[in-house]
Amino acid sequence: MRNNQNLDQVKNQIYDIFMSIEVEEHAERKKSEALKQLEARRGIEKHFEKKKLVEEIDDYHHIDDTGGH
Repeated sequence: MRNNQNLDQVKNQIYDIFMSIEVEEHAERKKSEALKQLEARRGIEKHFEKKKLVEEIDDYHHIDDTGGH
């Protein structure tokens, strides 16, 4: 009977360790995914900022080339 109790305790400890590892891995995956999404958003924002800047520079040169009109 005592051996069965010890075995159950060991099984429970192993299960608890496994579950804590699973929780940690899930948290890491979630954090990694959030960072990837943030990098993607920053890339998109940078692209549109660059595009807007190029358009503004082109508009400025157009106004300058036409004598301020």
